[in-house]
Amino acid sequence: MSKRQFFILTLSAFPLSLFAQENVNNVFVNDKGEVYVKADAPVYFFISPESQPDQKVLIPSTDRAANPMYFDGDGRHYLVYESGKEKVRYLIWADGFGPKASLNVTQGLLFKHKNRIYVENKATFRAAVSDTKSGVKQAFAAIDDLPFIPIISELTVERTGEYTIKLYGVDNVGNTGDTAIYQIIAAPEVTFRVDNIYFETASARIIDNSIENLNEIAEILKNYPELYVEIKAHADVRGSSDYNMELSQKRAQSVVNYLSSKGIVSYRLKAKGYGDSQPVNECTKGVSCPDSKHRENRRVEFRFYLPKN
Repeated sequence: MSKRQFFILTLSAFPLSLFAQENVNNVFVNDKGEVYVKADAPVYFFISPESQPDQKVLIPSTDRAANPMYFDGDGRHYLVYESGKEKVRYLIWADGFGPKASLNVTQGLLFKHKNRIYVENKATFRAAVSDTKSGVKQAFAAIDDLPFIPIISELTVERTGEYTIKLYGVDNVGNTGDTAIYQIIAAPEVTFRVDNIYFETASARIIDNSIENLNEIAEILKNYPELYVEIKAHADVRGSSDYNMELSQKRAQSVVNYLSSKGIVSYRLKAKGYGDSQPVNECTKGVSCPDSKHRENRRVEFRFYLPKN
């Protein structure tokens, strides 16, 4: 067994000391003397004469389950022995869960909705990583697909557009917490592109699986009553440009009507159709494309903004 850590539980009624041994990452004693072990990790116990603490002997047993010992399940566990008529108990915490991680904006926050954060183009973030038992040993963060690196200070990202920040923590007994993922949308003029809303071909009818995204937009607007939004609707290139311009305006108005039905006042909503003038792929006039490509161009974009005084 390589790289071990020891902690001593002194049994004052006996001329012996009791030791536990485990990988250095799976046993932790805090500054209060509280003992933590990783749940379900093997812990080896030793004894030594009180006068010779370095002479440690693995506690022998014919029972294979006796040593090493497993503290199964998260929570309190006790080692108990009797001294005369008195029972002496030593508390050991089994830690079965990793730290919880979250992301706070210390500078440049515009607004936040769930794990989607809207910021100015120069924003500063701080990771908040907490652990209820053995405590946080180290926190890690990654931006987009870059490798995770230890967090030693605030995170600063100076760019516009969309990116992700991922973070997690490791506690003092080796548990790794779940990775928290945040989508960051940064733009200097408070203009954001949100998940697309799709329509049926040659129709202003919103496809049912887009309703969840529209409800998210409505929730954002309810949570941030100071925000306005321009709904920018686009059509694919099939059909005449005049027809597509009229169709896209109807689509934008359909979104406005839906948001109004969810309680958003009309003066905060602006509908604007762009027809087939702004395709997002190669499907321009005269180019043969599958419907999946045309569907990408049948879209709605949302421009959130603060009204000028």
